[in-house]
Amino acid sequence: MNLDVSSNWLKWDLTLQHATSSVPSFRLLNSLASLFHPPTHTRALTHTRTPMYRRRFKKKQETTFPDTIEGFGYVVKENGEIRHKEKDEKYEFEYIPKDRPYNEARYNAFINLVGDLVEQELQSAPLNFQKTIIPVNANPSTEPHTYIYMTPNAMTTSDKLLCLIPGNNTRIGQWTKRVMCDDNINSGSMVDVSLQALKKGYEVMILNPNGIYWYDNRAREAPPLTHMNFSMVPENEGPEAHCLYVFQHFISKCNAARIAMFTLGWGGHTLTELLNHDGDFFKKRVRAVAMADSTHSSDLLKGDDKRAWMRNHVVNWAVSSEPRGQPITDNRFGCDCLSSELEISDYTLPTCLDAMWKFIDIQMGDAEPEEVDDEITRPELLDEQEAELEEHLNVVSIG
Repeated sequence: MNLDVSSNWLKWDLTLQHATSSVPSFRLLNSLASLFHPPTHTRALTHTRTPMYRRRFKKKQETTFPDTIEGFGYVVKENGEIRHKEKDEKYEFEYIPKDRPYNEARYNAFINLVGDLVEQELQSAPLNFQKTIIPVNANPSTEPHTYIYMTPNAMTTSDKLLCLIPGNNTRIGQWTKRVMCDDNINSGSMVDVSLQALKKGYEVMILNPNGIYWYDNRAREAPPLTHMNFSMVPENEGPEAHCLYVFQHFISKCNAARIAMFTLGWGGHTLTELLNHDGDFFKKRVRAVAMADSTHSSDLLKGDDKRAWMRNHVVNWAVSSEPRGQPITDNRFGCDCLSSELEISDYTLPTCLDAMWKFIDIQMGDAEPEEVDDEITRPELLDEQEAELEEHLNVVSIG
């Protein structure tokens, strides 16, 4: 028999006998517990608990950027190109590799400075655009408002007026941000078109369908990226509403006998809404609309007479792999469509601007069709279809 084991049992027996005969029961329990559990201070040493830590989030510091184009390291050349001061390169978006949020914030700050420069050029000689507040009865110092640009005699000229309607996500006076940064600030904005229009004897009106979001005490072309509260400019709650407001308060009230328009992207859709609103005005006074990569659909036009007007007065230059000026068959638009021979829509309008002007010159009666390239001549079949449609409308109206 193992002596160690027997001696242990003997100790247990004596302890129990003594405990049951001479001490209260709670002392017995404490004594027994001490045999199986070490003292509290010992247990603390052998079973140390791992402390818990709360992660501390560092407060994100607000990023600041230069307040001049030169501060970004770029200059605007005399020909309108924006290039790096030392490298003579285009704007570099990937300033910090793999940090898209920072690069986007930096680009937005840069393009805002470019937008300031464009508006300064529009308001300077020889263009001399004037800012017109809308709504017309808004108090600029206390109420939400936006604005459009008009040359001094846009409302009073009895001759020709040119209206410019941009696409989405651009500030007033701009066609495309990419072209302004990569190619030329004048061709990417409405400066080139406006200068050419003045030489041709036009007054010009620039619409502002994106500058309708009011926050930070000014109108902006997009809603805020944060949860900041914002409101819409009254009576201009969307691009279509803005264009309709400008049409009702300015375009329809101007004295110009002949009106032409340039539209880009969604601007083409807003034009079809205006055509639906007042088709008679378009028939009498709007001679030509040159579109670039329009998003409109002729199915939304209300009435065959409006579709007939569009077929005879509108041409859309669109992205395509076909040779430039080649007709494109696309029945969605209800008008002639010509190829821009481009893959990126941003470049359609500045690249095809000369052809667009030629089309407008013919429609306005300022040029003979023989002087224009074949790319904008209309098929004879279209004229026959138009004659049939007009005859049909006459029969319907008589009946």
